[in-house]
Amino acid sequence: MKRALGLALLVALALPAVAQAKTVRVFAVGPKFGLEWVDTRAHFHDHLVGLVDASKRGPDVQPEAGDVASHLLSGERNLVALPEDLGLMAIFSGSRGEQARGSSNVTESIISVLGAYAPQTTYYGAKFPALAARGIPTRLLAIAATDTFTRVAVETFAEIAATHKVWLEAGVNMAQEWQVVCESKATMPALPGGVECAEENPVKVAQLQTTDEPERTYVYESTTDRASNMALLFDPTGKLVSKQVKSYLTPIELPGQLDLLPGEVLSALPAVQTPVGTLGFVTSKDAWMPDVTARLDQQHVDLLIQPEFFVGDTVSTTGAWAPDNIKGSGYSDVLRHPSMEAMVLPELTGNLFDLSADNQQAIVTKPRGPRPRGFLVGQPFAAGFAVVGDWVAPDPASPSETIAQRRDRLGKIGEQLLPDEGNPPCPTPAARGACRGGQVEDVIFADVQVARKPKLKRVQRRKLGRTPFDVNRPLAPSRRAQRNVALASRGKLVVAAFEERAGAGDRILLARSTDGGRTWGKPRSVGRGGHRWWPSVAIGPDRRVWVAWSDDRTGEQRAYVSHGGGLGGVPVDATVADGVQQLRPAIAATGSGKAFVAFVDDRARFSGDDLPQAGIWGVAVSGGRTAAATRLDSTEPPVDLAATLDHAWAPALAARGRRLELTWIDFRDYEWNVYARPSTDGGDSWGDERKVNDTADADEALEDTPRAALLRGGPLVAYTDWASLNRDPTKASALYDVAVAAPGQAQIRADGSRGRHVQAFAPAIAAAGSSAIVAWQDHRGGAGDILATRVTATQAGRPIRVDDSGRRGWNQWRPALTVSRGAVMAAWEDERDGPAQIFFARARASRIR
Repeated sequence: MKRALGLALLVALALPAVAQAKTVRVFAVGPKFGLEWVDTRAHFHDHLVGLVDASKRGPDVQPEAGDVASHLLSGERNLVALPEDLGLMAIFSGSRGEQARGSSNVTESIISVLGAYAPQTTYYGAKFPALAARGIPTRLLAIAATDTFTRVAVETFAEIAATHKVWLEAGVNMAQEWQVVCESKATMPALPGGVECAEENPVKVAQLQTTDEPERTYVYESTTDRASNMALLFDPTGKLVSKQVKSYLTPIELPGQLDLLPGEVLSALPAVQTPVGTLGFVTSKDAWMPDVTARLDQQHVDLLIQPEFFVGDTVSTTGAWAPDNIKGSGYSDVLRHPSMEAMVLPELTGNLFDLSADNQQAIVTKPRGPRPRGFLVGQPFAAGFAVVGDWVAPDPASPSETIAQRRDRLGKIGEQLLPDEGNPPCPTPAARGACRGGQVEDVIFADVQVARKPKLKRVQRRKLGRTPFDVNRPLAPSRRAQRNVALASRGKLVVAAFEERAGAGDRILLARSTDGGRTWGKPRSVGRGGHRWWPSVAIGPDRRVWVAWSDDRTGEQRAYVSHGGGLGGVPVDATVADGVQQLRPAIAATGSGKAFVAFVDDRARFSGDDLPQAGIWGVAVSGGRTAAATRLDSTEPPVDLAATLDHAWAPALAARGRRLELTWIDFRDYEWNVYARPSTDGGDSWGDERKVNDTADADEALEDTPRAALLRGGPLVAYTDWASLNRDPTKASALYDVAVAAPGQAQIRADGSRGRHVQAFAPAIAAAGSSAIVAWQDHRGGAGDILATRVTATQAGRPIRVDDSGRRGWNQWRPALTVSRGAVMAAWEDERDGPAQIFFARARASRIR
């Protein structure tokens, strides 16, 4: 593919409102792995240094690759991202990796390495006895190789950051914590990043040194038995400032194979504030996980880093089209989540014994209109791609090639890259092309904007076409950014709760309307704490307003409920232990002075590795008092792959009198499925849970944001549906759609996309007689729009536009809906006035068909 110039594209995206922002340059550095450049520590170091700086490049680096050194901006405005697993490759270096480098497959290579590290495994087995009882001792090996990983990989990463004075991210698989042990602090050499010796112990130095350097007077020792896949972040001095532990592991990383430890899902992966943006890290699988990316968005991440070694999903003529799969990760995250302005995806390519990866690197920016645009191989154009890295063949080969023709041609080329002895070998290890191991090695870059603080500038209001919705207006105009609106109504009383940025935190505001949402009173603040998040509202038959949210007044995020919309609120569970996180509360009124709250809570622990498990818990509220919290999602054993990953997320409640319908998503089957559970007595007891989506067993489900409406005939659930099916690779996948289903019945597609290569997210649903109205965030035009339609369990109407921003390229996100007295009201996040504001519009429900 041709490279685009990110800066020129971004200049064309300027909003009418003048934006204050910082321009930073983002680099994706993608080595092509080869055993020939990990034979020694020096070779590993020199290959990466040469890839970053073309003036120091040797013959084993592809000459077509770009570089970092010749394109740097002045000051702390550069971020360099290296791929996942890059540090793991150090295990094959030196004399200890020699036999492994001659292996025919990954399993054989690991067995070889285990023997080579026997003295170190003996040392750490005694230090951490539990590691020896884990079956295949690969976690013990990851700890035993601490000195190799840190000396060969971590020191190299730190040196590159310090040499070029850049912020740098790189992926490793190793101990979470380590220290330097030296023979003498007096003779200790200076290390990159200013790392110092923590312990003088010549015996340990002799025992743990692993890199064929007998003269080296220091070693790295693991201080923990926890080994993980991590993204390391270095500052421009080379100092290691953050370790981001991957939360969701792929099968090769689980017990029985690499046996890595996942991160704690509700508290791992915190955003990191830096001069190059508020950074969020989603190593590989985490980029598809809706709970991980939602938490990062909530922390105002504006630059997402997705390190990849996308093993196994290669361009092929069979199976799902791998670039469609990758498009459903970081690229989709930038569309879906309001805070995320850009994403960088560095990729490790090449063949590792019997494993292979050929994915392209990419830098994505939030689309505001049709530009920038680009595509991964075999795909149609899509807004948001600022720069896409090269692949081994041009695409399309001619302007007349169809998607099917492109994919057939490209798939045949991709199969020639695989480590199949029948494929012709490349003429040199550094070659790229249609030959065995001919994947691309490259460096790409683009200028992106972070720390955007658009100035307020009201644009002219006007009705759009023939939509039944009236002119859009801001609900509570402010110079501060707003988000996450929730709505409830009873008669002419309508309430809206939403977040507003306040200094370094977020506050929750509650606004009321007594005329059906036509006009709104001045909002008032709810709750305490610097981070008040995820409000939910309900109105009881006594017209009492209930609000639930989470805030951090105790240090952790905890769920609170306000009886009557008061300022402070009470905890939903005052007895919960320290350290527990509670997020995403949902509330429903169940009677006069009564309500029920469901929320995500990680007090439960897994029985294998001692890690917290995120589950769905609920509590009944009567007056200002809460009952004991109970677990509402299944506690049955999950599938083996999810033994330490069985989390639940995104609870929502629908109410009709004393009837309740709870919905959520659950990872118990190593995929995200939607579940629903009914109550007929206000939450005092619950019926059996039911799976809602009907994804085939052979296909992966990545559902999100389920929301229910209780109709006269029963519940109807709308949700974001991952529709990348394992079908004919010559057809472009629909990726994310909005689906609707009654539990136990076949789902229908509600967004009207008809299988096109578009993306839709965040549906809201409200009952309207014997049917329901659904609204959602739709990206078929690039930037997000709000669309709506009427649905039943068997059919959906024609989508209509709710927002009236036209084709000017402003984004709208995450609608909320309520229906009362024949009128439907929608509210959503809208950036047309500069800082995101909560906008609303009304329509007669009968006009939405």
